[in-house]
Amino acid sequence: MSAAKRSGQATATVLGLWMVLLCVVGAGDTSGWQSRGSVSVLASWTGPEGDGFRELLDTFTRRTGVHVDYQGTTALREVLSSEVASGTPPDIAVLPSSGELAAYAGQRQLTPLDQVIPSRERTAYGQLWTPRLSANGPVYGIAVKADLKSIVWYDRDRRRPGTLAALSTDGRQWCVGMGDDATSGWPGTDWIEDLLLQQQGRSVYQDWATGGLPWTDPRMRRAWESWGALFGRDTARTALITDFRKAGSKLFDADPPCALEHQGSFIRSGYPHPEKADFTFSRSLLPDADRGSTAREVSGDFAAMFRDTPQAQELMRYLVSADAQRTWGRGTATKSTHPFFANPDVPLDAQGDDEVDRNIAKTLRDSASLCLDASDAMPTRMRLAFQRAALTYLSDTTRQPDGLLRSLEKVRQGLRGARDQPWLPRVCGSPGPAR
Repeated sequence: MSAAKRSGQATATVLGLWMVLLCVVGAGDTSGWQSRGSVSVLASWTGPEGDGFRELLDTFTRRTGVHVDYQGTTALREVLSSEVASGTPPDIAVLPSSGELAAYAGQRQLTPLDQVIPSRERTAYGQLWTPRLSANGPVYGIAVKADLKSIVWYDRDRRRPGTLAALSTDGRQWCVGMGDDATSGWPGTDWIEDLLLQQQGRSVYQDWATGGLPWTDPRMRRAWESWGALFGRDTARTALITDFRKAGSKLFDADPPCALEHQGSFIRSGYPHPEKADFTFSRSLLPDADRGSTAREVSGDFAAMFRDTPQAQELMRYLVSADAQRTWGRGTATKSTHPFFANPDVPLDAQGDDEVDRNIAKTLRDSASLCLDASDAMPTRMRLAFQRAALTYLSDTTRQPDGLLRSLEKVRQGLRGARDQPWLPRVCGSPGPAR
């Protein structure tokens, strides 16, 4: 073989290798000629949690060539409100409450998803996780992530389940924190919501959460009084100055000042020793609760479309799919920030790597009755008033709650017929397809 021929073959080989490399680079960076456009996403996930979500979005980009511009912020409500007001909303936002979803839908800011998401996938989620403004109206959002509430955490290396009931009657044994910057007070609303749910059941809870039950109803008053009677002055004072993220870390101290924390499944990732944390259902520990209750309070993060583009539709279909959530879950399964899902087709082993995680995932999938966080489902004005009232009541639990309840009832009455502040028609249901 001549030197010229060998040289020509070598040049062709090098060029071929360069073409392969360019294709690989192009697949990872769609800002070049292979890009199929872009889509913007706003969500509340930052830090390690945000990193896990970004990895999922990167997987979408590699598969589709659609670039995703992701913004994670802990001030999502303020950022989104500003962007909507200026006429520059993101293509997709993941809203941390069904009430905010309803508000934007009522303002006609959202694209109905009935023609975007295949019927089979919408039906799989069930009505609980696909909020509507009316019973048979269009779907405006789908829960791409879920969390279990109605649970109480403890250190399983130090406590035995059989000893928790006795501890729960001593207010000093509860780790409580109300602080969360502009939204301080929401852990208190979680307490009152769960007390009402476990004392009175699903029907009364749903009537109240959807705006039908007055705040001055005696059953509502009982829930407030049960909460106030549980804590002594020192516990209440400490709760008011403690950030909710820090409250439960005391569970694992060498000499813990408290033994129990009433908090959602997401809190485990913030514990200094998450491997030592276990939970029991709140029905067994809350005062005057129905010990046979099967109702569980839950929360969700709802993906919604603010701008209808082909790229946004494609990403929405991906985010709600079992395939994407399986990828998301398994990509973070060995980390402390892994998500749980409302999608019944996501396997349990993709939602954590131990028995505690699988029990949470199984409860979200199989419970006979789940109810969305009531304050999350309420109109914004009602939710904020509820949070402030919880803080006010905790500042002096010796007072009767009647005055606060009358004030909250005035807010409820003032919201009747407000199109920009709608109440959801339902907040309770079974997980998965309606049955």
